[in-house]
Amino acid sequence: DSPTRQSSACRVLVRFWEGTAAMYQMSGEWFDAASSLVAFCKCSSADKTDIAVFQHTLVRLVSLLHAVVLMDLSCAARAGAAVPNESGDHSKRAFELELIDAEGIDKESLHSVNETETKVELIFHWVQQLIVETSSRN
Repeated sequence: DSPTRQSSACRVLVRFWEGTAAMYQMSGEWFDAASSLVAFCKCSSADKTDIAVFQHTLVRLVSLLHAVVLMDLSCAARAGAAVPNESGDHSKRAFELELIDAEGIDKESLHSVNETETKVELIFHWVQQLIVETSSRN
């Protein structure tokens, strides 16, 4: 009985650390991508105001994307233990996490994130759209 329990506990611990490592890897890759995009702006001949708007919007969106993913992972890990808000949507709790200048994202967009079931996909699409639209203008 005891060796079986120990083996099970070891598997749980290994899975926890694998998940933790994957989360940190995801976070690091998003940081690298955002950092690279900000750095590439150094070589841009675009107006400095346009560059600043792009960089600030990118950082805000990546911050929001990271928070939404963390909250989704947190709620999925706790399954039935998480206490949902009034609407029953756990991922809306991402707005409870500290975000980088969320006030800089327009209210309509934040409302869209709050209302959709595909928050991660929506924000990721916005990041891609921002990059493509900005690069095509400049």
